[in-house]
Amino acid sequence: MLNIKKIGLGILVTVVILSLSGVVVAKPDGVSGRYFIGSNSGILKAMTGVTHNFDYGYTTELTPGRLKALERLTSRLGIEIQEVQLYHILGKPTCNNNGICEPGLGENASCADCKNGGEEPAPPPGRTCYPTAQTPWGVVKVNGGTGGLGVDVAVLDTGVYGAHLDLSNRVEQCKDFTKGPKVKTTCNDGNGHGTHVAGTILADAGSDGKGIYGVAPEADLFAYKVCSDSGSCWADDIATAIRHASDQGAEIVSMSLGGDTQSSLIKDAIDYAVAAGVLVVAAAGNDGPDEGSIDYPGANIEVIAVGAIDSDTAVPDWSSRGVNPGAQAYVIEEKEVEFGAPGVSVESTWNDGCYYVASGTSMATPHVSGLAAKLWHGTASDTRGYLQSIAVDIWDSGDDTATGFGLPVAP
Repeated sequence: MLNIKKIGLGILVTVVILSLSGVVVAKPDGVSGRYFIGSNSGILKAMTGVTHNFDYGYTTELTPGRLKALERLTSRLGIEIQEVQLYHILGKPTCNNNGICEPGLGENASCADCKNGGEEPAPPPGRTCYPTAQTPWGVVKVNGGTGGLGVDVAVLDTGVYGAHLDLSNRVEQCKDFTKGPKVKTTCNDGNGHGTHVAGTILADAGSDGKGIYGVAPEADLFAYKVCSDSGSCWADDIATAIRHASDQGAEIVSMSLGGDTQSSLIKDAIDYAVAAGVLVVAAAGNDGPDEGSIDYPGANIEVIAVGAIDSDTAVPDWSSRGVNPGAQAYVIEEKEVEFGAPGVSVESTWNDGCYYVASGTSMATPHVSGLAAKLWHGTASDTRGYLQSIAVDIWDSGDDTATGFGLPVAP
């Protein structure tokens, strides 16, 4: 047993080497950040608590004081500590005039003062509302609305209101990765964003046939909550969910979220998924129109990045752009947008059991994820290649920075 060591100005760290069970220290109040610890030491885990385990370390939540103490200790042991990136749904949430949280495009928007609704609302007794159009313009634009049988699509988002009449028959799994190592089997969506995304992919109009249709209404849904109801998403939650979706046999992972920097945790998880035969689709971001404004994880070469178009096939200024060296036209590289898809004034399912119109590359992404499910070609690589082959050139001629190969349209 090591002696108690005094580190810094009166900060005590007790290191007990007795067994892997160690001494468990309760998670402190006032947690200010999440960190990756490059060690699998049972002693360290017992000291700090564990949010998620990885092959090469673990993540945990720390106050500034505990972080400083841990850094001084681990630096002596040659153990690396890195801050975990915080991503956001795209578009980022804003508050409407009634103080309700809803997706928007505000760069610095926050739902901190919104009424997020808390617990998921009770299932409606029957159909109490109807969509403006049963087949939204975006689904028509990509010639969706049928197919997807036998394909599992994992939606990593704010959760899904699984009791929605147009989604209840499609939900195969509901899991919440935001609560630490013990994954909860719930679909709660106190934001609405995840429910909207899921509806565009695979809403089936409900048992009465009077609701809304997604692109691939016969596909099955893995609803994975990786973002809070305010729209913030820790990278380790996302990475854990990607790996889990792969292990569960999902064909497609759809992520309408992103941030400015690469996360090594997410990158490794994407590599793991791709090696397992998963097709990964993500939003390009809402930071346009500057070249290179694309967000991660969409900017990864292994990921299909999707920009937005409107009903006139025009690209909105806010849709993020990639980079596209002229010598590499129609060859996907790092930080390139691969497709443009409907992302302006898109109607879909909402977390009150009804419908909502939203804009963003968040809304464009599920059109491509749905098409991948509808047109699944047996493998992720074959499906990706097929989507590229059927894309219609739009916006600037050729492989442009906003829409890449163009708009994929089902035959």
